[in-house]
Amino acid sequence: MKQQYSAIKIREILSVFLFLFVVSTARSQDSTLTVISNQKGAPAQMKMSELVAVFMGEKERWSDGTKITIVLMKTTTPIGKETCKKVYARSGNSVLQYWNLQSFAGKAQLPMMFNSTAELEAFVAQNPGAIGIIDKASSIPETKTVMVDGKKYF
Repeated sequence: MKQQYSAIKIREILSVFLFLFVVSTARSQDSTLTVISNQKGAPAQMKMSELVAVFMGEKERWSDGTKITIVLMKTTTPIGKETCKKVYARSGNSVLQYWNLQSFAGKAQLPMMFNSTAELEAFVAQNPGAIGIIDKASSIPETKTVMVDGKKYF
């Protein structure tokens, strides 16, 4: 009887560990994102709703008059996929379709898309009004981190 009881306890303990492993693995799939911008244009802080409005192309200029240029990682990259999920609440293909429709209708210009964060950071640094999303704080002095809901990462 003790062996049967021990086997049941071991299965229960293993089940709990397996559950915790699956939950921690699922959470590790979410990565943090950081909004960076050129020193000229974007404010130092934004609400998430404002950020979404900017990245949906609903706003054309910053408060200082600088034209907004949206810069994204390609939707096939891990950062691009996470951006699509957290900012657009859509798949990568759906985000591309959205932007194609906006562009075709003449409502907005297609965002610039990059394969690497280094390319994205360099573009943002060189273009006033540019705003992009990467997975870390930028080390380029011509860029700044835009706080979203009071946080450097979201």
